[in-house]
Amino acid sequence: MAHITTNTSADDVFATWINRTFVSDLEYSLQHQKFTLKGNIEKGAGASVLRFVDFAAPNPAASGPITSYSAGGQANITEASVSANEITQIATNPTEITVQEFGEFLKISQLYEYAAVTGTRERLRKRLMDGANGSLDSAVRIAAQQTTNVVFADTSVQGGSTTGPSSLGRIGAATIMFAKKTLFGGLATGFTGVPGHPNNHFAAILTPTQELDIITEVTTQRVYWNNAVVNVPGTEGVMKWVNGYIGSIYGVACYTTQNYSTVSYTASCTTGWVYADGGVGAASFNEMEPRIIINDVNSPYKNVNSIAWHALFNAKLISSTRVIRLYSTGL
Repeated sequence: MAHITTNTSADDVFATWINRTFVSDLEYSLQHQKFTLKGNIEKGAGASVLRFVDFAAPNPAASGPITSYSAGGQANITEASVSANEITQIATNPTEITVQEFGEFLKISQLYEYAAVTGTRERLRKRLMDGANGSLDSAVRIAAQQTTNVVFADTSVQGGSTTGPSSLGRIGAATIMFAKKTLFGGLATGFTGVPGHPNNHFAAILTPTQELDIITEVTTQRVYWNNAVVNVPGTEGVMKWVNGYIGSIYGVACYTTQNYSTVSYTASCTTGWVYADGGVGAASFNEMEPRIIINDVNSPYKNVNSIAWHALFNAKLISSTRVIRLYSTGL
């Protein structure tokens, strides 16, 4: 009998029936994609490019020095004037995203599908879907990595700095608070309507090392997570500790992901991210979920089937004022 041997792992499943059940999958915890500004292009729209238009922030002192009080922060206007403090143009910053194709496929012989353990196709389908979600999540992470807005963890009372120190420190709750201050001071806002995410909170996507550093931090003259959780009234603080959930720190909901990268800054360090609404845009046709395609050949003489995933998707940084990279050392 003949079967496909180019996929070693699949061939091992085919050749020997070891067990009727599968070992639990290894999976990435993916967080980045859900904190994007999503835009869909309708089919037949005549373009594969989606444009996000970002309005520049207002300038309260645009008309010059404020010499006396006025409600809008502008200088006073002359009575009956038809031109004083006129806004002649509102600045916009367009960001264009070209939708691209993502995908992979796996060949499977018909004989393999008949002889392999029951449920193999479903497990292969799940494996491809996991890879698809990881690819799209990574596209968002790579887009976010382009931000020039960086917060460095240090050992100071505020826990962070926008100027790189001579040596990095471990991240702590105070660093998250400093990042939130930086975003809020840049007029950025938190997210609303994201399932499972507290409304109006920013989103911190942390590495496992950064999560560990936050929950084990004990530093004098700094706010730290452990103390804040212990002093939460009722059982909420205890449940966070028992379930391993950081929760929100000063209006920033914290999530942990295995989809991250390391960078070199005096030494290797880990990179986390803090997202504000509108920081990264994601574009696709109609929907952003990858599709699983199962090709059945329906002929005994064409005895190779395939399982594939395919997505039309892309992501791009919209504004550095809405995304922060968190640099820190770790245990």
